[in-house]
Amino acid sequence: MLESIRKRRNSIVILVAFAAIIIVFIFWGAGPSNNDNQNRTAVAVVDGVEILVREYAALYKKETEYYRGALKGQFTEEVAQKMDLKHRSLDILINRALALKEADAKGIKAAPEEIQSAIKSIQAFTKDGAFDKETYFKVLSANRLSPAEFERSIEDDIVTGKVREAVVKDLTVTDDEVKAAFRKEMRKVNLSYAAFDGDRLKGSIKVVDEEAEDFLRKNGSAFMLPVKIKAFYAFAGYKDAASRAKVTDEDVKDFYEKNKDSFALPEMVKARHILLRPASDAADMAKAKMDAKAKLEDIIKKIKAGAKFAVMAKAHSQDPGSARAGGDLDWFGRGVMIKPFEETAFALKKGEMSGVVETEFGFHVILVEDKKDPSTRPLSEVSSDIRRNLAFDKSRAVAKDSAALLGAKLKDLKSVDEMRKAANDAGLKATVTEPFSDEDKRIELVSNEMLRDVVFGLRAGEVSPPVETNEGVYVIKAVEKVDAHVPEYKAVSARVKATLILKKADETAKKKAEDLLAKAKGGADFVAAAKAEGVAIEETGLFSKSQGFVPKVGTFSGDKQGLFDLNDAAPWYAEVLEANGRYYVLRLKNTKEADESAFEPMKEPLKARLISQKQEEAVSAWIKELRARSKIKIFEDML
Repeated sequence: MLESIRKRRNSIVILVAFAAIIIVFIFWGAGPSNNDNQNRTAVAVVDGVEILVREYAALYKKETEYYRGALKGQFTEEVAQKMDLKHRSLDILINRALALKEADAKGIKAAPEEIQSAIKSIQAFTKDGAFDKETYFKVLSANRLSPAEFERSIEDDIVTGKVREAVVKDLTVTDDEVKAAFRKEMRKVNLSYAAFDGDRLKGSIKVVDEEAEDFLRKNGSAFMLPVKIKAFYAFAGYKDAASRAKVTDEDVKDFYEKNKDSFALPEMVKARHILLRPASDAADMAKAKMDAKAKLEDIIKKIKAGAKFAVMAKAHSQDPGSARAGGDLDWFGRGVMIKPFEETAFALKKGEMSGVVETEFGFHVILVEDKKDPSTRPLSEVSSDIRRNLAFDKSRAVAKDSAALLGAKLKDLKSVDEMRKAANDAGLKATVTEPFSDEDKRIELVSNEMLRDVVFGLRAGEVSPPVETNEGVYVIKAVEKVDAHVPEYKAVSARVKATLILKKADETAKKKAEDLLAKAKGGADFVAAAKAEGVAIEETGLFSKSQGFVPKVGTFSGDKQGLFDLNDAAPWYAEVLEANGRYYVLRLKNTKEADESAFEPMKEPLKARLISQKQEEAVSAWIKELRARSKIKIFEDML
């Protein structure tokens, strides 16, 4: 299962190796690093460009969550290490940085209209089915992102998409290639096999205590008991604190006067535009520019003669982000559009239309539909928001003070009863846990990642500082703490013996399979040799590469091309195949060539997949070349 999921995920990552991180909201402090160097902000440097720890941490978290969701209970720390998710996440960011550098060198850019269109298409920013600017700002603010920072990330995504397109745009697949791939994928094979199962051999394996104790000494990490903590914690909720957090009219007015700048509204323009681009593949670029400009001048004449601007924009504009909306760009302030466009738009009066405006993206005509002068929102308009925010801030302060005062008392208290009384006296909800590990999701202190990180960072007897969450403030004391350790042999002897028996049985099964394969390749009778080991010969039945799995064996076949290359002259699969704890010796029984009548219905989907594969290979080769000629420094201690 892991292999097939990884294959699918690898395909995705290769395809979007540097453009995949669309709208990764970066939560400060998230991620896997246990670094001690708090002064370093970069996890790697690519040709002088830093890859920030917070960017890496966010992507690592995203990758981990993907596999945790896909593999469910099978996803463990060992699996994560085997997949090397830390370096895999970093590689994506390095590839992205290299692609952006290459795009810059080639002059590949994203038009403001493209950036706006991409942002408006994001569901998180919509309200009642349409893009909502207030929602946009709120979502960014909640995730500690400025509009400029977020819009730059969108711009980078568009640019990396364009540079990737430049790499793969000329790739094609011939009909002969499609036909050859069809025959290869749809050729069916039927395999005879002998399967050796370690479970069946366990009864014949004996293990004595001395041997098991030695195994425990050498493999202690496999039997390690996790850190366990018994904790006392109290919670100060913001809602409970609200009754003690009064906000007066004077408080509201005072805040407004001291923070008037934050209520300032910049000069804004609401405009439409029509964009015509010179043909990018024109042999004579100067003529192409003249033609585009002349066509736009003709459109301007028609608008002046009475044609509707929006209708002309829908019919002629080459801006994919606004053409369908009649060229509507909505409201925008300074610093959003490219300079010549901005200067013209803000110089026009309400209702005025520009002449031809040339930018690096082509030729524009702009219609200003409305304008707003710089202003300050009146107190009457913002007072309810100010009051609500002040009330919340005061509630947070009251809750935090309550937790801090209790925390100071908890430092000197030894018994849980004393701790509980102190919390009750402070009016806070108190909880005492049984000893738990960081995997025990039933415990509130574990299910909340922030609290989990805090509690497992405490020493026995230590009290945490106030921990702020969305609902309130926690203060935690580690009443008892048992560090991770390898248990005494007597406590786990049965488990150690069972593990060692299973290991030996597995090794024996593999050795028997390898011996049978060697004998059969050497000319021994396959059926008789297998029977001598108590194993019957079975058949998979006919299957093709397109099926993805080997019937009855149950293993992923996509990376085992050798199964489909078997022929009468070379019928044995080269090695023993391990699948689901069993070891298989495989031999070709018979084949069935592809049904040619099935080719036409499969031709186009197969062709699309082959082109996609070629694109993946081209992008991978291109990235490999970029990495080879770049200076990349990785700070391993930050992973």
